[in-house]
Amino acid sequence: MDNDSKVTEVLYGGGARGGKTWLGCLWQITRRLQYAGSASLICRQKYVDLKDTTLTTFRKVVKAMRVEHLLTLKEGQGGCTAYFANGSIIYFRYCIFQPLDPEFDRFGSYDLTDIFIDEAQQVAEKFISVIRGRFSLLSGINPDGTTWKCKPKMLMVCNPSKGWIYRLFWKPYREGNLPTYRVFIRALVRDNPYVDEAYIENLLRSDRVTIERLFYGNFDYDDDPNALFDTEALNDMFTNEVSAEGLAAGGADIALKGRDKYASCVARGRVYTFDRVKGYSPADVVLEDAQQTIKAHAIPRSRFVADSDGVGGFLADFVKGIKEFHGGAVADDAATYRNLKSEYYYKLAGAVNRREIRVQGLNAEQVEELKEELSVIRVADIDRDDKKKAINSKDEQKKLLGRSPDLADTLMMAFYANSRPSGRMVASVGRIR
Repeated sequence: MDNDSKVTEVLYGGGARGGKTWLGCLWQITRRLQYAGSASLICRQKYVDLKDTTLTTFRKVVKAMRVEHLLTLKEGQGGCTAYFANGSIIYFRYCIFQPLDPEFDRFGSYDLTDIFIDEAQQVAEKFISVIRGRFSLLSGINPDGTTWKCKPKMLMVCNPSKGWIYRLFWKPYREGNLPTYRVFIRALVRDNPYVDEAYIENLLRSDRVTIERLFYGNFDYDDDPNALFDTEALNDMFTNEVSAEGLAAGGADIALKGRDKYASCVARGRVYTFDRVKGYSPADVVLEDAQQTIKAHAIPRSRFVADSDGVGGFLADFVKGIKEFHGGAVADDAATYRNLKSEYYYKLAGAVNRREIRVQGLNAEQVEELKEELSVIRVADIDRDDKKKAINSKDEQKKLLGRSPDLADTLMMAFYANSRPSGRMVASVGRIR
């Protein structure tokens, strides 16, 4: 990432033991010694990981470079800071998403030259967007009186994962259309000549998903034990041979403004067809779309549900007989699931993983979006005393995706309407229109 290059963002990663953290620390130390009075940020999502892994590696790199006499590490309440003899500085900070600080305003006072993000797949996409505005210390004075200038640079390292790094780096890299300011460099275990062969042999005895991710650096696999949806099952979901016979049902996720989508999905038998996916729509258009969907597919109104936890609540007031979906409502199986939304995401995941449904009606980009959204639906709070099954929060899903999981929610609601006996769905009072 030299100053003559247009590249300002590099993602380095893939397999395990590819020397990712070592590279990041080496780059940071070199830059601080090269640019007197410069400043950088080394960060990771959780402070315990930053301290126990990233900072430990940093100390090893300092020792290997024999530059201990050129810097001092001091720990404080918010993290650790490295002060260099030439006036440069490195801030070690954790960057976990905090609901009380959704815009990461706590990083607003930093003036930075560059940044290194360790295990970037764990970090919120919003943090990446915010930190881009903190590159303001891009020139300085060298000890000999000459000036230095550089461009903003960001190095991120990661293991394979779904989420924003998949969408912004891996998928464009795989398709050959990464923007010119971004580069993805694949790092695999055999790229590191210092890895013990016994480690590699042991890694190759792991399960298939772990081998695909950590040996081959395959981003299309996810080994999170809390993931509900199997990766290969998600790929098969669009080609499964299943019956399309039966009474129609449907679901809609409503968006009247902002970046969220309006989407509706029609279920017939085990085939789920997205008939509408759009962005911003005024209320009258949403109302017309829902009515057209119901009429075109002959959906009984008692088998059509709309998300009523947000702006979608108005729809049931005007379309007589449709049902409202409240994700936080008591589950049908209240002894097993914490709420209704968790229950039907678990049941949807079971049907997908058993290859029992097929999804259609989406373009290639939307197919990838739906797979990405379902891949971030995770088991939540498995250590809670009540032991009820639950999924992670909408805020956590948005953090991982960088957007709302609108397509996933629409599919889940259509599955709910199709698989739950109509008489047991929560009734809503609608107005005749």
